Amino acid sequence: MASLSPATPMKPQFRSRTSFQTRAAEDTAAQLDRRASMYDNLRDPQSTRPVPVPRKSSLRTTDRFDGVQEDAGPAGWSSLKRIFSGSHGKIRLGDDGPNTCKRQHPKSPGPASEYKPPRPSKGTPRLGTFTGAFVPVSLNVLSILMFLRFGFILGQSGFLGMMGMLLACYALNLLTTLSISAIATNGTVRGGGAYYLISRSLGPEFGGAIGVVFYLGLVFNTGLNAIGLVDCLLEDFGSKNGNWSKWLPESFWWQFCWGTIVLVLCTCICLAGSGIFARCSNGLLAILLIAVFSIPISALFVEPFRSPELGIDYRGINPGTFLGNLWPHFTKGADGSQIKGRENIQDLFSILYPATAGIFAGASMSGDLKHPSKAIPKGTLYGLLLTFVAYTLVILALAFTVTRDSLYRNSNMIQEVNSSGVVILLGEFAASFFSALMGVIGAAKLLQALARDEIIPGLSVFGQGTKANDEPVYAILITYILSQLTMLSNINQIASLVTMAYLMTFLVTNLACFLLKISSAPNFRPSFQYFNWVTAFLGTILSAATMFFVDGVYASASAIVVIIIFLIIHYTSPPKSWGDVSQSLIYHQVRKYLLRLRQEHVKFWRPQILLLVNDPRRSYKLIQFCNSLKKGALYVLGHVIVTDDFASAVPESRRQHNAWTKYIDFSRIKAFVNVTVSPAIEWGTRNLVLSAGLGGMRPNIVVLGFYNLDELRKTQPLINVPAPQQSHPVTPKKSTVATVREATHTRHAKSVADKLRGNLPTDWNRSEGAVGVQSYLTIVEDLLLRLRVNVAVAKGFQELEIPASKPTRIERLQTLVGLKQSEKPHNDKKYIDLWPIQMSAEIATEGEDAQSVLTTNFDTYTLILQLGCILNTVPSWKSTYSLRVIVFVEYESDIEEERGRVKSLLNKLRIVAEVLVFALASGELSSYEVIVNGVAAASDAESYVDDALNSEEWWQEIKRSRGRGDVSSPADQLAAFEGLSRRRISSPGRHSGVAEQIDHLRNILSRSRKRRARSHISQIGVGLGMQTQRLAPDIIETHRNRDSASEDSDSDSSDGVLESASEETSSRPRRGVLADSPRKRTLGRDNAQQRRGHEHSQTALDVHQRSSTPKSTSDPTPEIKIAAEEGNKRSIMFSSDSETSPGENRISTPTERQNDDGPSSVAKGRISPASGYPFPQSVSVSFNDLPCRAQHLILNELMARESGETAVVFTTLPSPAEGTSESMEDSVRYLSDLEMLCLGLPPVLLVHSNSMTVTMSL
Repeated sequence: MASLSPATPMKPQFRSRTSFQTRAAEDTAAQLDRRASMYDNLRDPQSTRPVPVPRKSSLRTTDRFDGVQEDAGPAGWSSLKRIFSGSHGKIRLGDDGPNTCKRQHPKSPGPASEYKPPRPSKGTPRLGTFTGAFVPVSLNVLSILMFLRFGFILGQSGFLGMMGMLLACYALNLLTTLSISAIATNGTVRGGGAYYLISRSLGPEFGGAIGVVFYLGLVFNTGLNAIGLVDCLLEDFGSKNGNWSKWLPESFWWQFCWGTIVLVLCTCICLAGSGIFARCSNGLLAILLIAVFSIPISALFVEPFRSPELGIDYRGINPGTFLGNLWPHFTKGADGSQIKGRENIQDLFSILYPATAGIFAGASMSGDLKHPSKAIPKGTLYGLLLTFVAYTLVILALAFTVTRDSLYRNSNMIQEVNSSGVVILLGEFAASFFSALMGVIGAAKLLQALARDEIIPGLSVFGQGTKANDEPVYAILITYILSQLTMLSNINQIASLVTMAYLMTFLVTNLACFLLKISSAPNFRPSFQYFNWVTAFLGTILSAATMFFVDGVYASASAIVVIIIFLIIHYTSPPKSWGDVSQSLIYHQVRKYLLRLRQEHVKFWRPQILLLVNDPRRSYKLIQFCNSLKKGALYVLGHVIVTDDFASAVPESRRQHNAWTKYIDFSRIKAFVNVTVSPAIEWGTRNLVLSAGLGGMRPNIVVLGFYNLDELRKTQPLINVPAPQQSHPVTPKKSTVATVREATHTRHAKSVADKLRGNLPTDWNRSEGAVGVQSYLTIVEDLLLRLRVNVAVAKGFQELEIPASKPTRIERLQTLVGLKQSEKPHNDKKYIDLWPIQMSAEIATEGEDAQSVLTTNFDTYTLILQLGCILNTVPSWKSTYSLRVIVFVEYESDIEEERGRVKSLLNKLRIVAEVLVFALASGELSSYEVIVNGVAAASDAESYVDDALNSEEWWQEIKRSRGRGDVSSPADQLAAFEGLSRRRISSPGRHSGVAEQIDHLRNILSRSRKRRARSHISQIGVGLGMQTQRLAPDIIETHRNRDSASEDSDSDSSDGVLESASEETSSRPRRGVLADSPRKRTLGRDNAQQRRGHEHSQTALDVHQRSSTPKSTSDPTPEIKIAAEEGNKRSIMFSSDSETSPGENRISTPTERQNDDGPSSVAKGRISPASGYPFPQSVSVSFNDLPCRAQHLILNELMARESGETAVVFTTLPSPAEGTSESMEDSVRYLSDLEMLCLGLPPVLLVHSNSMTVTMSL
C-alpha cells in the first residue's frame, strides 16, 4: 500500500463501530413514549394527527447509535429537548454547558431548573389524578338514586338486606377495579376508556362488542339521571305533589320536556369542551359531598317529629327503630315502586346497582389524563372508598331514625327529614347533573374511539373532532338523541338496563385481566400489583352470576347483542395490529400440546404436506389442490432462496416470508411458510425437509412440481431430450388425447384466471433461476432413497379444474335476500381417477438354484387409494366428482378375478369407489399390439411407437430380431414362430434357430434392464420397478412385520424397498422371463406355472448385482388379508399364501392347453388362440419384460383413453435408481420416461410411499 506524503493533511480517523452514549433512564422512557406515539399515529386509525416530519437543517449533524440525528448547534438542543421531554422526562439544561442554556432560555434561573414540557398538540389541558379520576368516579357513583330510591330499598329489604346488596355491589366493583388498574398500568391508555382497555387486550371483536354495550349503558345512565333530576324537582315543585310549591306541570310529556331541557344544557356544556366540564366538576363534587354528609349529621341534631300529611314518623336516633328496620319485609304498592306485584330482591338489586357502578368514569376520561396509568387506579380506588363510607352512613342514619311505615309511604324521605332541604336539593342537582354530563361526554368519547378504529361499518362520521380541541361534536349529538329516546321509559326500567350494560362490561374486563394473567405473557407487567388471576376470575364469575340473578331475560338479550356485534366485527372489520390476548393463549396452549404430541399413529394418519414451490402464480392451482388434500393437517409452503451472499439474503428472506404470508391470506388457504437460504437448491431442499414442522407435527409427504423438459429443450438444444409425441394413434374404442385437450373452460376457471390477472403479493419476490436436471434428480433421490419420505410429483396442474368453493356467509345472505343471483357452478370433468400401478423389485440370488424374486409396493398402492379417498371427502370435490379406481391386467381372463380382489381391498379400507379393470392384451391398445405382438392395429400405430422408442437400442434389436426385412409380414413371422414353437414343445431335446431367437429376444430385454440399474439397491440385488406380476394372495401377510406403528407409532421408519425385499418375496419365475434353461421346461409350462404362482422360498437369499429396471406390473392384485392377532404387526396386507391357484378359475392359454392335452393335441390341430391373449410366439415379449419407456407408452395410451372426463389422476411414481443424478443422460432419460407416462393426460399426481398409511386396527 502506498505511503502518505508528509505534506498531505491527515483527516481524523473515526471508528466504524458505534460508541455507547450516556443517557438517563427518564430520557429513555420519554424516548419510548415518543416512539410509541409515533407508531400509533402511523398504524392506529384512532389517531388523526399526522406524524411530524423533522425539518431539514443545514447545520452539521451527528449520527446516533439509535438512529436519531442530533444537531450540534442550539437548534439541535432544542429539538432534542422536544424529543425527550414528555410525561416521564426531566432534562437538566446544564449538561451541555451554560451557553446553550442561556441562548435557548434567557430567563432560566440556572442549570438546576427544570424544563417544562409543552402542552399536547391538541391544546387541551391535561387532567391530574384528583380532577380527572377521583372526582369523576366519586360524582358518578354518588348517584341520584341515593336520594330517590334508598328509602324505598331500605323499607323493602331492611338494613341487613340493603347492606348485603351494597357489599355485594362493592365487592364486584372492587374486583373489577383491580382488573382495570392492572390493565391500565400495563401501558399507555388513550381515549376510549373501558373500550380501549378491552379492545387492546381481547382484540377488536370483544372490544368493539363491549364498547357498543358500554356506550349504550352510558346513554341509558344519561337518561336515567335526567329523569332523576326531573323527579326531584317534581317532588318539590310539582303542580300536584310538590312539597314546597305547586307550579311545575307533572304530566308525562311535561316530564319529558323538562328532561329534554336538562339534556340540552348538558350537551351544550359538553360541546364547549372537557375543560369547562372539568372546572364544573370540582364545584359539583363539593356540593354533593356536603349534601351527602349532611344526612348523618342531621340525624344527630334534628329532633323527632311526625307529619301525617307527608306520612313521616321521624324518631331520631332510636335503637327500636333500627330493630324494626333490620330485616327484609317485601310489600306491594309502596311509594317508589313501579311494578304491579310484590317486590323481590332481584328488582331491588337492579335498582341499587347503578348507584354503585360508576367506576369507569375515570377510565372514560383516559384521553384527557396526564398519567392515565397512575391516575385511573388511584382515583378509582379512592373514589370507591369515599362513596362506600358515604352510602353506609346514609343507610345507618335512615335505619336508626325513620320507621318502616314512613319508608313505605314516602320515597323522598332523605330530603324531608334533613335539616336543610335546599342542601339536599342542591346535592340532587349536582349528582344528576354531573352524571348526565359524564354520560354525554364519556359516551361521545367512547363512540369517537370506536369510529376511529374503524371496526364497525357506518360509524366513521362520528370519529371526527374539532381542530382546536378534538371534541367529538357528531358523537355528542347522536348521544343526545339516543338519551332523549331513553327518557320514554320509567326510572326503574332504565336502571335495570344500566345494570345489565355495566355488568356485561365488568364481566369482559375481568375476563381480559384473567386471560392476560394466565397467558404468562412476558410483557404483561402492570405497575399495580394488588391483584392476581383469582381476583380476576372471581370478578368474571360474579359478574355473570349477578346478571342472570337480576334478570335472566335481560341477561340473555345482552349476551345475544354482544354475540351479534362480535360476528359483525369479525366478518366486516379489517385486521388490526393491536395484538390481543387470544394470540398469547393460543401460543401457550399450542406449545403445551406440541410438547405432548408424539409421532402420528397410523390409525390417525393424514397427509401433512410440504409443497416445494417457486412461482406461486404458475403453481396457484397446485397450491389450492394441496390445500384440499391436507385433510385438516399440516400444510407448509417451502421456498428456497439460492445465493452465496447470506447477508443480503436475510432481509430478502424476511420480505419474501411476509409476501408469502399475505399470499396465504389472499388465496384463503390454511398453510405455513418456510423460507430458507442456501448456496445450492439441493441443500436448501434438504434443510426444508429436515426442519419443516415442529415437535410431532412434521410433514410426512413432500410434493414438488414436475421438471420443465420443454424449457430444457429450448434452453439447451444440445442435450438429447426425447421429444414427446403429438398425439396417440387412433384406437378403436375411444377418442385420442387431442379430444381431451379440447374441453372448454368453465366459468369458474375463468374466475380463477381473472383472480390471477391482478397483482399477487409475491409478484415482487426475487425470481430464482431454473433448477438443473441433475439437481432435480438429486432432490428426488434424496427424498426417496435417503430421507425416505413419501413423495408426490405433480404434472400438468396448470390445467386443473378446481371445483367451485362453497359460497361465503355474506354471499349466501345476499342470495337469500335477492341481491345476488344463485349460480350453480358448471364443471366439465366428472371423475377422480386412481391408478394404483403395482411396482415391484426383482432380487437375483446366487447359487445353483438361482431365482428371481419379486416384491410389491403395498404402501404406495394404498397411499394412492388413501389420498384419493381424502380428496373425495372435501365437500366441494365430493359434490363435483366421483371416485374411480382403475387397474389393469395383461389378459382378459383375469379381469373378473382382479375386480373382485380390488373391491375386497376397498371394502376392507372402507373406500367407496367405482372399480374399472382393463386388459392390455384385449387388442384395443395399438401400442401394446405393436410392441408385444408385432402387429399394427392402426395405420399410424407402428410409426407412433417407432417415434417414441427410436432412441431405445433394445427396440431396434427387437425389430431386427423380428426380421422385418426377411419376412413378408409380421403375421407370417408370428406364424413361423408358432410352428417352430410347437415343434420345439413336441421334441424338447431338439433346438432350432427360432427357439434360439426367442432366447435372444429375452436376452436383449434383460441386457437393457441391467444397463440401466445403477443404485445401492441394485448392488444388493433389488431393483424397484413396474412389472406385470400377479400379486400373490398372501402378500398382505408378509407385510405384517412392518405394522409396528400399531404399538410404537414408528410407521415412517420403514425402508419401503429393502424391507419389502426381505419380506414380500416370491420365488416364482415371472411371465416372459426364463427362470431355468429352455432344456428344463417348455415355454407353455413356464407360462402356466408362473400364472398359477409358487410358494415363497424360505431359504435366506444371497443376493448379488442383478436387478430389474424400474417397471410396472399388470398382474392381478393379490388377495387382502387381515391380521388375526393385534400386535406389533401390520393389520392389513397383501396375502402371500395362495390357498387356491390364481389360475384355477380362468381360461388357460393356448400353450397351457397344448401342454395339458399332450403332444397328440398338436397333431389333431385343436390349438386356437384364446380371446385376449397374444400369440404364443409373442409371449417372449410380455408387458413385464418391457423397459419402462415402453411400459409407460402402453399405459399412457390406456390412461388417456379413459381420462376424457377426469379432473385429476393419481398414479404410481417409479423410483429412480440411486446414482441416476450423477449422469445428465440418465437424469434426462428418467424424466423423459415419466413425461411419456403423463403425456396428454389430465393433471397427474405421481405418488411413492415409504411408510404405512392404512390400518385395520381399532
